[in-house]
Order: sequence, then C-alpha cells, then structure tokens
Amino acid sequence: MRERERALFLGGATISRPVEEEGLDEFLLSRASDAPLLGASSDVECKLTGTDSWECQMPQIGMLGFKVLPVLTVQLERGGTSSLCIRVESAQIYLLYPGASNAQLLQGCVIDSANKLTWSARAEGGWLMTTDLELRVGVELPRTFLLPRASVERPASAILRQFCAMQCNQFLLSLEQSHKAWARSPGRTQDMEPTVCDTLS
Repeated sequence: MRERERALFLGGATISRPVEEEGLDEFLLSRASDAPLLGASSDVECKLTGTDSWECQMPQIGMLGFKVLPVLTVQLERGGTSSLCIRVESAQIYLLYPGASNAQLLQGCVIDSANKLTWSARAEGGWLMTTDLELRVGVELPRTFLLPRASVERPASAILRQFCAMQCNQFLLSLEQSHKAWARSPGRTQDMEPTVCDTLS
C-alpha cells in the first residue's frame, strides 16, 4: 500500500508597532492582558481550561477552494519583564468543503506554532512592541494525491504567510487598543504572576 506523504506549510511574520502610552509593561504582565493576547474578540472564542492553558477557536482561513477552521490549545507563558510567549500545545483542524454543511476533522495534522512578543522602551518615549510568529503546519496528503507536494505546499504557504502578517498587525493593534482601555479604567489591578517563557529556536 502506498504510504501517505506529508505536506509542510510554512508561515510566520515579524511585525513591530510603536506605542505612545506609558504602563505597557505593567499591562502585558498582568492578567488583564490575557484575553487580548489570545486574540479573544468577535472572531476568536477562548475559554480557560487550566493554569495559563486556553482553548481557542480561531478565525477560518480560505485556502485552495475550502475553509480551514482551527481549534487550538494554547499556553500563555510569561517570563522576565519584557517578553512572553503564546505557544500552541495541540490543535484540531476542521475542513469545510464547498457545498458541505458540516466540517470534517482533518486527521494527521500537526501544528508547531509560537508567537513571541517583546517590548522595549524607546528613547523618545513610549514603547516598541514586536511580535515574532513562527508557524509550521504538517498535513498528511490523501493516497490518491498524485501531484508533487510542491504543487500544494508553495501556494498554501504563501497564503499562510499573508494570513500571518495580517493577523500579526491586527494582534498588535488590538493590544494597543486594549492597553489604552485598561489605562483609563479606574481601580485597575495588576496580577503579576510570571511563568517561564522558552526562547524560540
């Protein structure tokens, strides 16, 4: 029997954004930033499943004629005073084919993803936030798939990189807006309980 090949889709982006307001470091090291860091919004649903562990239903991605619906288990790792990591621990990927009413779980899919966020004070005042996202998606191809892997890897990776860049820009903008709202809130609290953040390799 012909063994199933695995396609590898590579995505990622590195984006920076200046922030004028003070207190960004306090916000990012507090529990108040958990939801914005995870992207919790109208198109991302997150629920806490353990200490610093979350299940997140991510926005769907249109890719090669079908829709991809990721459900991720994410670990939020804080460490030090100027960085944190958002790391995917496991993932379930659902595919919605054209004309289908129900999404199907994609078997044999492996996601390796980590988003490292750093922030540093600027000499002219304010902060510079930088998000460095690395994303690898491995998918088993059907045995009936006879084309070279590159025929699907290249276009899918290009779409994935565009999606990552768009999401990183939106991620930093959302963090800035959430920080502004937090800074204006009366009687705000800072829950400073950092955890270990591994350095991306």
